[in-house]
Amino acid sequence: MTDPNPSGKKKKITITASPKGVEVAKNTLIRLGFESRLNFAKSQLLARSTVTKFFQGKPIQLDSFKRICEALKLNWREITGLTEEKQPKQLSTSSYSSPGSDGVVEQVQPKHRQVTVIDKQSKKIQVVIILEGDIDSVKNWKIIQSAIREYSGDTIQITDIKEGSIRLFVEGSPEDIERLVSRIKSGELKTITGFPVEDVQILSESSNDDKSTESDEKWRLVQEIVNQPVVMRELSGADLSDADLSSANLSGANLFSADLSNANLSGANLSGANLSGANLSGVDLSYADLFSANLSGANLSGANLFSANLSGADLSGADLESAIVIRASFLRSIGLTEDMKRHLEQRGAIFSDRPPVLSPK
Repeated sequence: MTDPNPSGKKKKITITASPKGVEVAKNTLIRLGFESRLNFAKSQLLARSTVTKFFQGKPIQLDSFKRICEALKLNWREITGLTEEKQPKQLSTSSYSSPGSDGVVEQVQPKHRQVTVIDKQSKKIQVVIILEGDIDSVKNWKIIQSAIREYSGDTIQITDIKEGSIRLFVEGSPEDIERLVSRIKSGELKTITGFPVEDVQILSESSNDDKSTESDEKWRLVQEIVNQPVVMRELSGADLSDADLSSANLSGANLFSADLSNANLSGANLSGANLSGANLSGVDLSYADLFSANLSGANLSGANLFSANLSGADLSGADLESAIVIRASFLRSIGLTEDMKRHLEQRGAIFSDRPPVLSPK
């Protein structure tokens, strides 16, 4: 399937474990002998914050979610609650035969707002369409189903409703899905039966499971960085999000436009690295060495820069507005306006010759 996003960058998909799924995962973690969630996170090269969010029932990236479930020998769809066999007790249902289907489809009178749309032939979720609005008053789900088919094809049908926000989980042939996603991304399909479309997110590609291969390559790369340190490594555009790269040697690495969001880079050596345009949102860079690094245009929103060394770093156009900068050294860093310097200094940043603390006491 071609990427309908002209920029070529695919939006990250996030998913949440159900309360029941969290309990199953907690019990499995103990049964498999992991002493703590921290030890489990390290064993899977995952950032501790990502594993913590998983067990708190908060949304995390789909590839990280699958990695956690695979390590725990759990079915990720069951942990999300997407493959429950029975309808929730609070929902009343009536049956109708759907045109083009090979069986009976449930028409559900909702008390919740998440609609799952699955192709019966493959049973795999392809995309999720996020709608704005209240769908409690909708009586006939065939109308929504017909509207989606009109823009995609007759391989798609509504089968059930699950608790949550208005999310239509859809699967169909690669051609039908590509057509649907393309029309949403282009703005041609802005509403579905009156509900504004907020977003569409690709959960998986076609049956050859290209996404799984891509995810496997990502984690192989993370393991290679951890186990085989190489100075000036070529990593431009690499996806290292959610990875545990604490204390990694990435000095001089080319990480231009790389995705390091929510990764753990505490104590890492990034001196002289090219992080121009990189996504460092939510990353842990505490005690990291970023001496003379190129951070121009980097997204550091929500990053933890506690006691990091950014001396001589290029911060032109970098987003530092919500970063933690206590005891971070910006000595002789460039690209910051005087107002930004004063703002950072008020939040605990260091612009004097006093050396930063680069390791925990």
